[in-house]
Order: sequence, then C-alpha cells, then structure tokens
Amino acid sequence: MEQLGVDYIVRARPSKGMKDRLSAGAETVVDDYLMQRKRKPTASAPVTVFAVPHRSKEDEHVWFVTNREIAPEAARAYAAAFRRRWGIETSYRQIGDFLPRTSSPTFSVRLFYFLFAVALYNLCVLANVLVTEGAIPGKPSISTRTFREFVLLTGYG
Repeated sequence: MEQLGVDYIVRARPSKGMKDRLSAGAETVVDDYLMQRKRKPTASAPVTVFAVPHRSKEDEHVWFVTNREIAPEAARAYAAAFRRRWGIETSYRQIGDFLPRTSSPTFSVRLFYFLFAVALYNLCVLANVLVTEGAIPGKPSISTRTFREFVLLTGYG
C-alpha cells in the first residue's frame, strides 16, 4: 500500500515492542515504529502505532498501525471512526446468511438473489427492532441464522 500511496489504519495485535511503549497509567500512546517481517520474504516499513483504552476492559488497550501522522489528541477520534466501520462489515457478512447458493453465471439471476438477500436481512433487522424495543440496545435477540430458519420453515405456494 505504501508503493501505491494509499493511507491506511488497521487494527494491530501488539508485539512486545509495541506494549513496551505504553507507560504505566498512560491513556493513549502515539509513536513511530519500524514494522519488520523476519521470515522470507523479509520486509520493513516505518509506521505509526497508536493505542487507546479499550471501551469495556480496564487496563487493556486497542492498538492500531497506520502510515499517517497521528496527533495524540486525535487518536481516540480515529479509533472511534474505525469502530463504526465494523457495523458495516458485520452487515455484509450477515447478508451472506440469506444468500441462496447458485451456479448460474447469469448476472441478472445473481443480482436478484443478492437484492432478495438484502431485503430479507432488512426484514430481520426490522424484526429485531420490533422485538427489542425497550430492551438492551446493540445485541439482536434474533440472529440472522435463526430468522432464516424461521423464514425457510414458512410454506410457499
């Protein structure tokens, strides 16, 4: 991505060298780091690592690697933006729970299947909104797989 000039921020599994940069009691850390791959093909890249406190686990941090320059006061904002992205990723994965299997090479058939799967996913989200009104937000009470089984049990025709 460096060669293409693409800016990136990715979540990182912290190495010992990264964890050592976090001093006791520090809320956030932003530091330059040389990321290295020691196995063949070997490579190294200068990056910026930053860590912010975990939202729910005390004494834990969430680590990120980026090729952008990050100001320490902006680290939390970048982490929050990155966290919002996962809702979108999860939605695309859950739409796959409704996709029927097909071997058709016809684009219109495949497009219809995808749009139908999106409609079923949206119906599942609506069912969860109606069921969980007033309940704990964020945790669906009906999973997409359970909802799919319910829809498949319905007789058609």
